Amino acid sequence: MGGKQRVNISLDSDIYQRARELGLNVSGVAEHALLIYIQRLEATPTDQPEPTVALGRADPFREPAEQTTSSDAESDSGDSQPQSPARSVDEILDEYETYATTVLDRKMVTVEQHCRYIERLLRHTDSSPQAITEDDIVAYIQSEEPMSNSKHQNILSALRVFFGEFVETDVVESFSLPSTSPSPTTVPTKSELQTFYAELNNPKHRTIFLMYATSGLRASELAELTMDDIDEGRQMLTPDTESSTKQSWVSFYNDEAQTAFDAFKSEREVGDDRAFQATKPTINAMFQRNSDNSGVRVTPQMLRRWFASEMTSLGVDSSYIDAFCGRTPDSVLEKHYLDYSPRKLKEIYDDAGLTVLE
Repeated sequence: MGGKQRVNISLDSDIYQRARELGLNVSGVAEHALLIYIQRLEATPTDQPEPTVALGRADPFREPAEQTTSSDAESDSGDSQPQSPARSVDEILDEYETYATTVLDRKMVTVEQHCRYIERLLRHTDSSPQAITEDDIVAYIQSEEPMSNSKHQNILSALRVFFGEFVETDVVESFSLPSTSPSPTTVPTKSELQTFYAELNNPKHRTIFLMYATSGLRASELAELTMDDIDEGRQMLTPDTESSTKQSWVSFYNDEAQTAFDAFKSEREVGDDRAFQATKPTINAMFQRNSDNSGVRVTPQMLRRWFASEMTSLGVDSSYIDAFCGRTPDSVLEKHYLDYSPRKLKEIYDDAGLTVLE
């Protein structure tokens, strides 16, 4: 390739400022986005419609398509949902690389190693990331044998970041890293969470932190909550998760989170119904900055694990913890509704007495 060509482009000042605040390399992201589109246009015949089977995350550099596809036109029932354009393995890897190096702030050498194993898994299963199951992962790992414990650890570490942080499914959570000694999942202590909290400098960030810590919701679920999804009278959250791989039910938040939320509500922007008026990348960037400032690494995913661990120590049955965290299948909820009714779960939540700051 040739050398760099200096060009001038005009950007919306607010977008540019938000990008700088998140620590994004603006020119790098722009160059990467342009390369993706060049490759896509060169690889896709202009007289052919794009495929309609979704594979991987939606394109972060592109607005969702509004046109209906031929498959949509074939159904007059009105029940079919519009599908995203097909994502090739290379496109998924490109998007993951951008996400991992910017939002997650991973070093390129680590991301490249992750991409090698992720690519092998995607090509081995020939499925979209959201459709991959535990059995698919087991079959892929077996295809890599014989292998050392070190390689096994590297594969699972790559898949945990890819599925847990990027795809946002729990499909890898049950896999244990091979080790000669016990290696439990890292969960911050309450004291560490308090140290992290002490560095948060505005009501929005304090609210987001406490909502994650006391509800057990997934990162995207909390970011996508609207004001209609929050019942402040019962301090209940009802995430609207539409996914074939993730369930959701209801969870709750404690008085500490309510106090922070009350302080933040007066600062909410008019016309934006999102409860916390922040995107998932913005939230992740906030956690990264405050981890650096406080010296304690905390992520939304770690708070989800802390919630489950703390509720266990408070004597809450694992089946109810699964319900709070959205891991209870719909079939179980329907069959045992009285056991998992919002009223019952609220009683269990309140009796546990979960706190973060005390």
